[in-house]
Amino acid sequence: MQRLSKMKSVVRLGCMALLLSAVASSQVKVTVAPIGGDDVPVIKQRIASTLETVLLEMNRAQAGSSSLETVKRFFAADAYATFVSFATQNKAVTARKAYEPQMIDRMHGKFYDIRSIMVKIDPGETESSAVQSLIFTFSRTGEITSVRSMLPKYDYQMIIARGETTQDSIMRGTILDFMEQFRMAYNTKNSAFLEKVYSEDALIYVGTVLEEKRNADDMMRRSLLSQPRIKLIQQSKREYLDGLKRRAFARNAFINVRFDEFTIVRHEKLHWLYGISCQQQWNSSTYSDKGYLFLMMDFRSLTEPVIHVRTWQTKAFDGEHYVNLDDFEVVGPQ
Repeated sequence: MQRLSKMKSVVRLGCMALLLSAVASSQVKVTVAPIGGDDVPVIKQRIASTLETVLLEMNRAQAGSSSLETVKRFFAADAYATFVSFATQNKAVTARKAYEPQMIDRMHGKFYDIRSIMVKIDPGETESSAVQSLIFTFSRTGEITSVRSMLPKYDYQMIIARGETTQDSIMRGTILDFMEQFRMAYNTKNSAFLEKVYSEDALIYVGTVLEEKRNADDMMRRSLLSQPRIKLIQQSKREYLDGLKRRAFARNAFINVRFDEFTIVRHEKLHWLYGISCQQQWNSSTYSDKGYLFLMMDFRSLTEPVIHVRTWQTKAFDGEHYVNLDDFEVVGPQ
């Protein structure tokens, strides 16, 4: 009995040692050395220092030795809410001890993207990868204004390079930023973001989906799609968002939405209007599907883009047609 008691003590000590080791490893200081930004060394250093602190506290929070409240001061309100949701829902910890991410100048130095901060997550019952790459956007003052996960399987620089003009290239970067935030809103159950995307008088259709957000000049009045091509179940904005919260958000610990195979087309005459097509895959513990998403977006305001049309297809109409920008007659300001 005495020998058995000693063995149990040894086992308990061994377990405690492993636990302490895990906690210690999660609190190892992370180093961040951005590549780029050499023309703004002070801003670069401030960004690196802030990210090192944020990532360390994220690790410590998962180990139960800290709270994410300690880094709230580094974030804009919306960005902080997104970061906390992502970190807590997915039990995120750093995947590396040292990072050398790209630092990308956005909007002529107004903002800076720090791309590809890899973190380990708990994907739960979904088929999501256990590693995600985050993007942190900083203002010139060093405040984190956006946190989002990178879209998989696309070349950011190549898509931007396809722009017909400098302005078109800037718009394509803005579109990719929005799509990353749009995806992140579903993955983190960010109802506040979706509230902003859809106006109070938005016409939302689910099933084979058409969604329209009208602005004051009623830009989107007529669709050139024939009625047999559209299967609609109309909902109000309130019905759509409440249903999303009640079913998808409440029933799933983790939702993984993926966007792949991007096509971005600028309107021939209205250069602030874009059609974005991509393949969307939804995975969660209670439901999964795969189909094709089309968005018609208004970028007259770069900081507050508007979705006028959203269509969802599980397969092509008539075996070959996917909804695109040419399917709509746009009336409005030139």
